[in-house]
Amino acid sequence: MKRPTIRDIARAAGVSPTAVSFALNGKPGISTATRERILATANAMGWTPNPLARALSISRAHAVGLVIPRPKSSHSSERFFFNFMLGLQGTLAGADLGLVTHMSTSDEDELEVYRRWWGQRRVDGVIALDPRHNDPRDAFLHEIGMPAVFVGDVLPHSGAVIGQDAGMMTVIAEHLHERGKTSWAYVCGRTSKTHIRHRVEALTAYAQEHGVTLQVAAETEFTEHSGYIETNRLLASTQVPQAFIYENEILALGGIQALTDNDVKPGRDVFVVSCEDSAICRIVTPAISAIDRDPSTLGQHAAQVLVDMLEGAEPYTVHEGVPHLIVRASSAGNRD
Repeated sequence: MKRPTIRDIARAAGVSPTAVSFALNGKPGISTATRERILATANAMGWTPNPLARALSISRAHAVGLVIPRPKSSHSSERFFFNFMLGLQGTLAGADLGLVTHMSTSDEDELEVYRRWWGQRRVDGVIALDPRHNDPRDAFLHEIGMPAVFVGDVLPHSGAVIGQDAGMMTVIAEHLHERGKTSWAYVCGRTSKTHIRHRVEALTAYAQEHGVTLQVAAETEFTEHSGYIETNRLLASTQVPQAFIYENEILALGGIQALTDNDVKPGRDVFVVSCEDSAICRIVTPAISAIDRDPSTLGQHAAQVLVDMLEGAEPYTVHEGVPHLIVRASSAGNRD
C-alpha cells in the first residue's frame, strides 16, 4: 500500500497541508482540536514518519530560493514580481521558512547560483520562474538533489503551478474580435519562454479561425524602451495593427508613449490591452485594459507545493483558473 502523503492526510482531514505539517511536527499555529483530528486521521491512514526526511530536517536551511530571471531594469517596476513574492513569503512564513532571492541574466548564472546555494546548504529548495524550451534547470536540480517547483510548465522531476495562458489569450482575443478589430499585434518578449509560447499559439489559433491578421513582436526585453521601439516599428509597417496586446504593463507603457509620439490615440485610433494589470494601467491616459489576476496566488500555490515536497510529498501540479479582463478606456470602444 502506498505511503500516505501530507497532502493525502490534509484532504482526508479537511485542512490545509500546512496545518498537517504543523500537527505532525509538533509545531504551534493550530488549535488543539485541529491537531487531534489531524493526528487521528494520520494514524487511521497508517502514516509513519519518513526517516530520511527526519534526518534531512536536522540539517535544513529553513529557507527557499527564488532566482528572478530578469535584468533589474526590466523587473523593478513589474507588479508581478512584487506580488508573487508577497504570496510566496506569506505561505513560507507559515511553514517557518525564509526566502533567499537572486537576480540573474543568464542560464549559466542561474545554474551556478543553484549549485552554490545547495553546496552551502543555504536553501532547502527553489521556486523556478519562466520555464523555456529545452530548459536545463529541471534535470540539473534533480541531479544535485534540490527540490524545485516550476511556475509555468510541468517538468519531469519537479512540482509545478500552471497558469491558464491559452485561456487568458482567448479572453483578450474575444474582447478585440467583439469590437471589430481584425488586425492585431502582440508585443510579447521572448518566445523561448514556455508561457509566452503557449500564449502566442493560442492567439495565433484564434486569429486563424476568425480571419484576424496577427503580427508577433518577439525576442524583445521586458522593458519600457522595448515596448516603445517595437510599437514604433509596427506603426511603420505596411499594415498598422488596429489593436496592440502587450505582455506586461511595462511594455504597454512604452507602447502608449510611442503611440502618443506618433499622434495615434489609444482607445480611438487603436486599442491597447496588457496581459498584466497594475497601478500604471489605471493612472495613465487613457487607462489601459488589462488581465486581472493576482500573482500572489501563484506565489502561495508555488510555496505550498514546495513546502509539501520538503515534508515528503511527491511533486504535484496546481492549475490556476482562467482570469478575466478589466476593460478600460484603451479598448472600451463599442461592440459591433
